[in-house]
Amino acid sequence: MKDIVNYKGINIKKDLYPIIKHIEDVDKYKDELGTLSSSWDMLALLGQLGDINIDIGKTKENFLNLTSTLLNHLSEEQIKKVTQEMKFKSQVTIDVLIRNLFERTADIGFLATNDDIRNFIQAYVSKYNDDSVILRQNIQKRFKEYVSKYSVYFDIVLLDTHGRVMVRLNDEIKTEKVDLSFVQKVLNSNEDYVETYKFHDFIPQYKKSLVYSYKVTKNNSSNSDNLGVLCLCFRFTDEMNGIFNNLVDTKNKECLTILDEDGFVIASSDKDHIRIGAKLPIVLNESYKLVSYCGRDYIAKTCSTNGYQGFTGLKWYGHIMIPLEYAFLSNELDSIEVDNNVINAMMGNEQHFSKELKEVFTKSKTIQDNLTRVIWNGNIAQSKLNSVNREFSKSLLNEIGITGNKANSSLSNLNQTIITSILKDSEFLSSLAIDIMDRNLYERANDCRWWALTSYFREVMDDYSSLDLNQGEISAILKYINDLYTVYTNLIIFDKNGKVIAVSNRDNEYLVGRILTQDWVEKTLSLRDTSKYCVSKFEKSNLYNNQSTYIYSSAIRSLKDERIITGGIAVVFDSTPQFHAMLDETLPSSTGDKAVFALFTNKDKQIISSTNEDFQVDSYLDIDDSFFKLKNAQSSSKIIEFDNKYYAIAAKCSNGYREYKSRVDDYKNDVLCFVFIYIGSIDCYTFLDNSTSKFLNTTKTKFTSTSVELATFYLGKKLLAVSAKNVIESIGIEELQTSIDMDKTNHFKGMVLYKDKLIAVLDIRDFVNEEITNEKLTNVILIEYDKDNIEHCVGILVSSLETVSVVEEKTIQHIQNHFLGTGTLVESLVDIKDADESKVAMLLDIKKIDEKLTKRI
Repeated sequence: MKDIVNYKGINIKKDLYPIIKHIEDVDKYKDELGTLSSSWDMLALLGQLGDINIDIGKTKENFLNLTSTLLNHLSEEQIKKVTQEMKFKSQVTIDVLIRNLFERTADIGFLATNDDIRNFIQAYVSKYNDDSVILRQNIQKRFKEYVSKYSVYFDIVLLDTHGRVMVRLNDEIKTEKVDLSFVQKVLNSNEDYVETYKFHDFIPQYKKSLVYSYKVTKNNSSNSDNLGVLCLCFRFTDEMNGIFNNLVDTKNKECLTILDEDGFVIASSDKDHIRIGAKLPIVLNESYKLVSYCGRDYIAKTCSTNGYQGFTGLKWYGHIMIPLEYAFLSNELDSIEVDNNVINAMMGNEQHFSKELKEVFTKSKTIQDNLTRVIWNGNIAQSKLNSVNREFSKSLLNEIGITGNKANSSLSNLNQTIITSILKDSEFLSSLAIDIMDRNLYERANDCRWWALTSYFREVMDDYSSLDLNQGEISAILKYINDLYTVYTNLIIFDKNGKVIAVSNRDNEYLVGRILTQDWVEKTLSLRDTSKYCVSKFEKSNLYNNQSTYIYSSAIRSLKDERIITGGIAVVFDSTPQFHAMLDETLPSSTGDKAVFALFTNKDKQIISSTNEDFQVDSYLDIDDSFFKLKNAQSSSKIIEFDNKYYAIAAKCSNGYREYKSRVDDYKNDVLCFVFIYIGSIDCYTFLDNSTSKFLNTTKTKFTSTSVELATFYLGKKLLAVSAKNVIESIGIEELQTSIDMDKTNHFKGMVLYKDKLIAVLDIRDFVNEEITNEKLTNVILIEYDKDNIEHCVGILVSSLETVSVVEEKTIQHIQNHFLGTGTLVESLVDIKDADESKVAMLLDIKKIDEKLTKRI
């Protein structure tokens, strides 16, 4: 008990106390169930005025105990869900950034070896030299061309070995000399790049900036002389805004940040909320931590990067903070109506519905079933009395039943909320994965266009007769590039006739001399200008081991006249592992490949990639056509039946990234990302059915001398009835003493002890022509047809209790014996009406049941 505290009348675990008051769903359910507690008190008081013989105090105690258990489990589940989402978002924030920055390390490594830059440094004299001015303008033009393709950079700066600025893209900044220690750090580095986030004096407008630098040498040999330092200035704030916008949920006021190794904020999704430069606690080893910032309480989580292809960047962290009062908002307003079949499937899946929560529902159902039985029996008893309190007592019983239903309704609302939350998860994941794909393919479009501008390629392609002599050098350059950019299996240079001149992959050297006949080759050789590129269809290619992929290409243009196309470069994207990694790294790591899986498809339903081996690349996704009609940036989600299972499925259509697939881009190729979250099997145990007990007939029919009262109940989906005066009472199935199974087809199932007398219990399922499992039979109704003879009593197994209804005797339609024959237990039909609907019940012949079936025992 030391670990239990009382929170507003409810016993909760001590560690939940600081948080539980902020969990909106818990507070809502507590208030609802608290109101019901007051109702029980009122009903107990009124019960003393009627003849209902129900211990309402015990019922109230049962529901209160259940409430305490429910709120504890609900709190733990909500905390677990929110903190898992926080971990996921902070992890994705840093990992998506690191993915992007990995590309930057390749960019600087290749651009620093550019012959145009090397030649410029060696030929440049001073800014006062006319020839140097022209050289400087030409190299600036090259920088501008580069940034027009790789728009993630805002400036390119070239320094000599003494720290003097030789040329830069942005001439408005007048810095002429930079800190020599920075230059020496780059020149002395043995790494393939130098990554710095600090104040750079050549970018004085920013307190801190992210720059990728590398030394420029005379040639690619390891002992070559240094010529200078090249710096690529990255749009860090711009990039982070794009990442944050795809992840942040503004509704809960969460703030995503990037922290440096000391915990200082270097990027924030809301700078007015958490400012740049603020120092925050790093929460790596706990699932979450409650922290205070600027006088406000938050729940916080930090993640370090998983890295990408061995690259981890600077020691930065993804960090998320949510104000405690907004962290656990209810999704009830967003809840959708979900069929109980889906909820039953979800309740059978521990990924979504814990054992503990299922036990709460099982206990609730047991309490509700017992209450239903007590009220039904109370109505049976009232039907046999002529008390002046009869109508009052029946109304009171009805109110007790309605109050019990309300208690269960709160639990049902919780189920709807869980399903809604699963759908929202699928929407978020599909949106994230398609954004990562667009970001990645943006780089591919940039790469092929920039590499097509390589001066050496253009020069040797101009001198067609010497191509064979230069093939080795071309291949060496391609291999150098491919070693930096490992997402490609091959880089190919081809001439204006489509003949392969050189390849980067030595295993594909057999291609040299062959003619490429694919559609994209001809399109490449007719591209209008250097901003254009071409992409193949996603199709099988002999350039990719006869597997399907995208091949990006761009035209190589003459150095003498850019209007003349002399050939092209094609880059073969390693789509199988790359697309799979994009999907796989998006999904929560705690789930199996069948529990949550994702796919990329095109609008023709062709599968591009899948994390589920049952969905092979190039096969087709056979689901609702409406998903494939989504427009750019549109998304859709729903619950579907697929492969005898229920799934929450969401789809998001690609929308491009920066210039890629934008209005200024000629390339159009819509890709969809689907995320499937397994809810449960269609063939599952039924925890909930679609009915709610009514307890009393809701018609205002008054009992008269020509009326009869019928006790109604369900056997499977069949509504049956017997005269209420013939019912002794209903008892639970647990009181049945089962028989030895000598013959499973025998209708005799056992005995119950009632007032020191044994009564036979019969199973009449065979007579309703419906498949009903043993688990569905939860009640035994004891019936008599000769009050003076206990031997003329029999029990029958039924599924659920319905109402005790008043009907006019004339509405009972007796069925002639010659029509019925001997194989039925029904003697008549009756139309039972209530305020909502009318149902036909079959009135059982009790005597016939007893005589026909008990004789076989």
